[in-house]
Amino acid sequence: MDSNNQDFSSTVLTAVAKKREWFDTVLLPKVQDNYRLHLTCVNTIIEALVKKSLINPDPYKKDKKISSIVLPDDHSFNENERATQLGIRLSDYQSMLDYICNYMKFTVEQLNTEKIRKLLDLNAVFSWNNLSPNSPKINSRSLFICISEAKNGSQPLQIAMINDSLSKTKEALDIINAGLLELSNFIRELYKCDIRRTILQNKDFDRTKYNANEMLGEIKRLFPSCMPKRPFATDLVNEVIAEETSPNKADLQTKLLAKFKIEDNGKSEQKKNTVTTHDILMDALRILGTSNEQYAVIQDKLNTNHNIIQNGRKSFGDKFARFWRKVFGLPEKPEEYQVTLIDPTTKESKKEKLNYTEYYENLTKRIKYYSAIVSKQSLVYQKLDAQEDTKTLEFLNKQMTDNNQLQISLSALDEYFKSNAPVADRSKIKGIKMDLSIIKNILIKVNQYRAEYVAMLEEKEQMMKLGITE
Repeated sequence: MDSNNQDFSSTVLTAVAKKREWFDTVLLPKVQDNYRLHLTCVNTIIEALVKKSLINPDPYKKDKKISSIVLPDDHSFNENERATQLGIRLSDYQSMLDYICNYMKFTVEQLNTEKIRKLLDLNAVFSWNNLSPNSPKINSRSLFICISEAKNGSQPLQIAMINDSLSKTKEALDIINAGLLELSNFIRELYKCDIRRTILQNKDFDRTKYNANEMLGEIKRLFPSCMPKRPFATDLVNEVIAEETSPNKADLQTKLLAKFKIEDNGKSEQKKNTVTTHDILMDALRILGTSNEQYAVIQDKLNTNHNIIQNGRKSFGDKFARFWRKVFGLPEKPEEYQVTLIDPTTKESKKEKLNYTEYYENLTKRIKYYSAIVSKQSLVYQKLDAQEDTKTLEFLNKQMTDNNQLQISLSALDEYFKSNAPVADRSKIKGIKMDLSIIKNILIKVNQYRAEYVAMLEEKEQMMKLGITE
């Protein structure tokens, strides 16, 4: 092997290392973020279908232990089984997404070819990009029918939420699938790199054997010891040999290096140079605003659970007292729950009375306000955009504090409903742990932006002290 070929192999290995870092720090985190967005959208759609009694929640969902990706059932079923079968399959799909978002590691090392194939197969269980009544897949066909029925006669806001979730989930899956396919192609190149690194650069490799047949024989000789327990991929080995020995190797080498080019490198630098601290702060607010959908889902569940609790309390004495309050025009007795608040840091607990009516109204206000923050065209967003960054940061800090407290009180309310519902109705209580987990991930993302804002501000102040204005 001549020095030019050795230099090329070194160039390839360096380029691959940079590309691998880009996958781990840029593309794969983006893929996982879009899985989280997809899960949020799926949750919204499932809630809408359950609310309309178009699907039945899987009663055994909590009993299913998940340790790997398993595809939901796709076998045919009768039309009269749609509510039950589709409910189970959507529930399984939802659980898989939750596992992917919260337990899987999105790195080149962790995502091998088999896992990528399973992820792509899972993404195709429902044809989100082409839901149709004529779909050959029964899951997609049934989901389309149920979504169409859910929209029929619904309030405009509910229809808008379903349509928005469908639109966002299509965009998310396009990004996810493109990223996974790009990673799959990169893993093929990693295999070829391992051949270059462990065999072609091995001291025992005979560098005088430099035509195609001789190189193939030399690679086969060293392969068992240099790449043990790895399958011998003849097509990839032949690609390496062609890139090293063929008459048009210069073209092949150019094409190979082009695969490792990081396309958005220049854009990232440009963005870094043009994005301001104000932009980062406003992006953090808009990300926080996206929690409105999940809070709306939680609010709907809380209302269901609250009604179950209240119905269980309607004894003759309660009805009698309510009747006389109505006769004499007395205000209704506040609906209060004594919940146990647990500090997630110290694990200390304290009991507190929670006025449910006020709590529900405050949650409604938060949902409406956050819905407005998401849109750059809204008056709320424009007002925040126009004020000084110091005031906006104070507002964001307060919102983060409020949301952290809200996580604690919602968890407490969730436990209260589960523990105090009548025994006969406990299976009807809707848990919100998964929804809280999704909001927690949003808050983590907001916190990252907030930290970036503070870091850029400190850097800017430091540069000003040094007399650097740009």
